[in-house]
Amino acid sequence: MSAAGSTVRAEVLLGTLGSALLGAGGWGSGALPRGVPDGVWGRPGAPLLCVGVAVSYAGLVLLIAAWWRLGRRVADGTAGGWRPLRRALWCWVLPLVPGPLLGSSDAYSYLAQGALAGRGRDVYALGPAALGGPLAANVPGIWHDTPAPYGPLSVAAARAVVAVTGEHHVVAAALGLRLLAVAGLALLVWALRRLAEAAGSGAAGALWAGALNPLVLLHLVGGAHNEALMLGLMAAGLLAFRRGRRCVGTVVLTAAVLVKAPAVVALLCAAAVSVAGRDGGWRRVRRAAGIAVVAATALVAGVAGCGQGWGWLWTLRTPAEVHTLLSLSTDAGHLLGWAAQGLGWGTAAGAMTAARLAGLLVGLGAVGYWVRCAPRAGAERATGMALLVLVAAAPVAQPWYALWAVVPLAAVSWRRLAGRGARAAVVGLTLVVMPSGQGPTWVSGPAAVVGGAVALAAVLRWASKARPAPVPAAVVPRAAATTRR
Repeated sequence: MSAAGSTVRAEVLLGTLGSALLGAGGWGSGALPRGVPDGVWGRPGAPLLCVGVAVSYAGLVLLIAAWWRLGRRVADGTAGGWRPLRRALWCWVLPLVPGPLLGSSDAYSYLAQGALAGRGRDVYALGPAALGGPLAANVPGIWHDTPAPYGPLSVAAARAVVAVTGEHHVVAAALGLRLLAVAGLALLVWALRRLAEAAGSGAAGALWAGALNPLVLLHLVGGAHNEALMLGLMAAGLLAFRRGRRCVGTVVLTAAVLVKAPAVVALLCAAAVSVAGRDGGWRRVRRAAGIAVVAATALVAGVAGCGQGWGWLWTLRTPAEVHTLLSLSTDAGHLLGWAAQGLGWGTAAGAMTAARLAGLLVGLGAVGYWVRCAPRAGAERATGMALLVLVAAAPVAQPWYALWAVVPLAAVSWRRLAGRGARAAVVGLTLVVMPSGQGPTWVSGPAAVVGGAVALAAVLRWASKARPAPVPAAVVPRAAATTRR
């Protein structure tokens, strides 16, 4: 490692240790599949579960501490640039690759939907229960009868993985999805660097905020979420637009939409920037029409190529059927419902519907506002701000949804994400989800606290020893003292 890179060696090693502990703890506490022999992601008993949770949370705390310290190195210019951070990223990613799923069981839903599609069934009309077998058995009960809310390209990718591994090899299929997520992350890293260089915001900072982020490691890599592919395509599409390649950018961003619909915000913002200018009105109309035609053609071709039809447009509301604590509008709906019932002003269901509708309207209004502001703010910043409000106000939200906004913002304004408030938000969103993706219990909760506390104490002790001691005035060289006078 070069002299510049050696300045972050301690942080890289600390994060690698944290990632290794997180991956190892997942064998006892992750989103483990049913019907798998012990020792191959098998489900543990209570003692191993407690140990796994404690080890996982110790790893998370070490990983967060390394990321936090590395952010300070990047901000003060002592991190050594892009290459040491890229090395850190892959050192932190690789220990998570062979382990069980972390933070969520959603990947089992992806696989079940891919298997259904491989049988020629309509995943936008049927739930995983129609599949049967080990893949469907691992889908959380709330999703057994719900159709896929994801785009046809996401379903096609899962179908390809299942075609290679087979429907009865759950572990191999989950690892296939993780490799696909890592490929999406690699595309994201490639595009982030070039976006940041084009914007003049600093490639190292963009990588720290947008790819080394603990949410990326825990959920996009550990959880094998399809956001990795969506965000990789979204960043690549924004880069193509910034380089003036409107046609390529439109096709790539449309592909991101075919993975997950929120990427349409990036397409709208990039198109708004491309259309704006001092040219005559007719030229602007021609550019807008050209982008619309290319997007429509790519959309139709993509849907036809994936072979899943257009049902996904009607199943986008499927996730909203579940209550998550991170949904501000849904939480407000619960509070209003209790108040309405207690005061006799209406029903809880009516209050919930009104609150969720209000949140949705706020989010859509923010999208419209930032699309209009995109020519002045820039496509990346407008995309990030619009998606930030959309996620905050949406009827349903998950911790990794924050990455929809973080990634485009990291490319152009990573220093805002380096503020204490933003970093604290990332830490909170990282720690709020158990490695299994389920809520804490009387067993797992205390184990997580103990593991995290032990790791935090170790980090604080190490940091205090690593801090250089002040130099006494008596040993200051005489020449330096003379210079000060």
